[in-house]
Amino acid sequence: MTTDSWIKKYYGSLLLGILFFSFVTRIYNLHIPERYIFDEVYHAVTAKLIAQNDPRAFEWWNPPPEKDTAVDWLHPPLAKYTQALAMNFFGENSFGWRISSAFFGVLVIFLIAKLSLSLTKDYTISILATLFAALEGLLLVMSRIAMNDIHVTFAILLTLLLYLKTKPFSVKKDLSHPIGWYVLTGLSAGVAIASKWSGIFVLGIIFFYELLQIAEQLYHTIETKKRKIQKKYFVEALAQLGLVMVALIVVPSIVYIASYTQMFLQGKDFTHFIELHKQIWWYQSGLTATHTYQSTPLEWVINKRPVWMHVTYTETGERGDIYAHGNSIVLLAGLLAVLFYSFSLLKKLLNSPDSKQPFAAVLATFRTPIAFTVLSYFTMWIIWIRSPRIMFFYHYTPAIPFLVIILSIFLKKVFDLPEKYQPLAQATVITTIILSLIYFIVFLPHWLGIPLPIKFVDSVFFFFESWK
Repeated sequence: MTTDSWIKKYYGSLLLGILFFSFVTRIYNLHIPERYIFDEVYHAVTAKLIAQNDPRAFEWWNPPPEKDTAVDWLHPPLAKYTQALAMNFFGENSFGWRISSAFFGVLVIFLIAKLSLSLTKDYTISILATLFAALEGLLLVMSRIAMNDIHVTFAILLTLLLYLKTKPFSVKKDLSHPIGWYVLTGLSAGVAIASKWSGIFVLGIIFFYELLQIAEQLYHTIETKKRKIQKKYFVEALAQLGLVMVALIVVPSIVYIASYTQMFLQGKDFTHFIELHKQIWWYQSGLTATHTYQSTPLEWVINKRPVWMHVTYTETGERGDIYAHGNSIVLLAGLLAVLFYSFSLLKKLLNSPDSKQPFAAVLATFRTPIAFTVLSYFTMWIIWIRSPRIMFFYHYTPAIPFLVIILSIFLKKVFDLPEKYQPLAQATVITTIILSLIYFIVFLPHWLGIPLPIKFVDSVFFFFESWK
């Protein structure tokens, strides 16, 4: 039995094992520390107000509801609704306000498995991507803190998984659009945007593929000489444009506005909604503050500058930190895979003009799972390079799922090299997996806040100055 057939046979069991592992690492000592850490002073505090139906959750002028905190009116409320719901079940404590992130963190791992399988139809790639995601430190830490980044990551993955049901890689030759899947995609995109504004990035990749389809139909309209066929292609382009406008613009907008239902039920009107968003935009675009742990997008891709979130010192001279710090093996190996496929795609695009049908050659290049995944990866973070405000490593969270999928596709390609390369190829794949696991084991205390001797912390966790 080959490796591929074995993984396919036991895929369900392997996936459940990885998901259980992910659940344990996300739930273990989740309540520690039993106080707000990092931006929980905004998110968890506001989720409490939402749980109490307190209108201050949607007002920007109030004093801090608790000492050294502030109301998070800067982000849409959907993620905080789930945190508030969890606190209604588990109480207004550290476990209660973090369990929502842990739950969606496990779902992110599951959706990575489903999305990678849907893209590649390869069970080995799916298991590899799921494993690397489970070993990735940034995904783990953001699944153990009451913030909205893991929620928006979940919604982005779900949106693209639903969008694949519309068959974006296929040539559309008739008007039989899968309208239901487009509407579900729009609903999910609305959930992403209502969790965090950066959720709108997911529409960037979708609009790109929809515009490719519309451009193809208009191209055929111009190219064909038969009037009847011209009309068919032109009508198809208009129908597609209309579908995009309704399902991917109107529907997400309705979902976003609906996410403020609690605010409207409290008596605030649409004028307040508009003014609130003016305040959000003015603050986000005009913020000039600096932070010790701020970083740039180009530093994210090499895991250069993590974010410190918590520290505790024990009486026995130990130190326990929580850092939003990635698994360097996964991130750097993934970056190499991204560069490999980026240059490969660029080479194909540059060679397109030499083909007999250059437009068709360009479309064929983009209508591939690897192109879709690479474009999705860059779409999730590249725009932050032009951000007017300070940025942090955790803004890279939504890009990680696509990075591990690309890495898994690359490793599978290496593993399947011709027989004469097999010893080295298999050794490369196995070594990457083992090193990722070792890195995870070594740095797990650094992600969970488990105290260790300060000498070990300084020599290993702070090996690079920028990691301190």
